[in-house]
Amino acid sequence: MSRARSLTWVMKLCGGISATSLALLSVLVVGDVVLRNTGLVRWSWLNELTEYLLTISTFTGAPWVLHNHGHVNVDVLLRTVSEAKARWLIKASNLFGGVISAILLVVAVRVTFDSYALGSLVFKNLIFPEWYLMTPMVLCFGLCTAEFLTRIVTGEARI
Repeated sequence: MSRARSLTWVMKLCGGISATSLALLSVLVVGDVVLRNTGLVRWSWLNELTEYLLTISTFTGAPWVLHNHGHVNVDVLLRTVSEAKARWLIKASNLFGGVISAILLVVAVRVTFDSYALGSLVFKNLIFPEWYLMTPMVLCFGLCTAEFLTRIVTGEARI
């Protein structure tokens, strides 16, 4: 399997994880409302779980959206310049995005390792190692960096 196809497969997996997280979030919230209003049960941990599902959904969905060019583009400037200049601006944007993603990746990795080394725990209704919450950020910024690097190396200048 080529690197480009491997990256596409990983991005599709991220999109699936993101969609599944949102679907689970929806089912849990509706279930909680129904069960709470009927007085059957109260899930004290649900608010916390929804925070984590939103985090997972956001940080796994972002690379998928970027890979599929589904992000919001403000192309007003690109429409006013020549095609050659527009391509240059897109390539510069890819470089800028890659640098920013790489910086955020380094920060996320450092924070994750620090949290792991310190043995930090999240103490709410659910108790678990804090670094678990950091891994979606590492995944996100790593994949966004890979996507931008792929665009830079292949010379992709698609909006």
